[in-house]
Amino acid sequence: MVQQNTAENAAQNPAQNTAAKVRYVNAEWRDRDETPRIGSRETRRANTSFQDTMVYDARPRLAAGELDLASSGFTLAKNQTAVTDFRDDAQVAAKYYGEMEALVCRATGADRAIAKSHLVRTETPIDFNDGYSRFVHCDYNMARIEDLTEELFEREGIVAQDNWTYAWYNTWQPFDHAVVNNPLAVIDWQSLPMADVIGYFYTGRGRDSLVAAPVHNPEHKFWYFPEMQTDEVLLFTQLNQQQGQAIYCPHTSFDVPGVADDAPPRRSVETRLLAIFESKN
Repeated sequence: MVQQNTAENAAQNPAQNTAAKVRYVNAEWRDRDETPRIGSRETRRANTSFQDTMVYDARPRLAAGELDLASSGFTLAKNQTAVTDFRDDAQVAAKYYGEMEALVCRATGADRAIAKSHLVRTETPIDFNDGYSRFVHCDYNMARIEDLTEELFEREGIVAQDNWTYAWYNTWQPFDHAVVNNPLAVIDWQSLPMADVIGYFYTGRGRDSLVAAPVHNPEHKFWYFPEMQTDEVLLFTQLNQQQGQAIYCPHTSFDVPGVADDAPPRRSVETRLLAIFESKN
């Protein structure tokens, strides 16, 4: 269920718009024959650069119906989780995956959702790949939506049907305490020309996966949900075959100006899910 008390939250709290610096893949890559490869701090530093932007408080606009998952690529939902320890992978798979699958079906009208994987991010990452995301990116590339779906179906023993359409989504939920710093900022699909999105190869942990990222455009509009609570879930689009809907939702974490040095660190869990839509025609 999409969050029901958003209007109340918006009325009680004035918009918390903020200036921020976010990293983008360097614009030079738009016109080069090669494809950038990013999978470490060094390659991120070499292939991205900071840009100044405004990040707008999405709560009042979502409450007013001016933002939604289909057109903007993101929304906010509620989830009272049964998970007691998000560092326990087995517990997350056994309990949380089902919660997120149900949430995606409620929010999108999908006939079925399947969780592919999850990732926990805290102040003590194992390596670069587990750290907070530090440049604007998409986790997948539309050129690979069929391959990604087939790989998941093979794992799950599912036979695809001709009347199925697919979309991939991410969920992002804080745990332990509310988010004070390093929240997730997302680009509104309505402000993102498809021509701004280029491919790059994610090379972390020995992989060489084609994914996507936008190059900088001052017309991009960034949104975030300030002080996300532990029962709130940011749901956003990774890939979408549905006509007339957001295809991508590029995202990044960012430092909130003025946050105290001793503020609690952000701790969050994210899942990647496939949604299946059955045509009734």
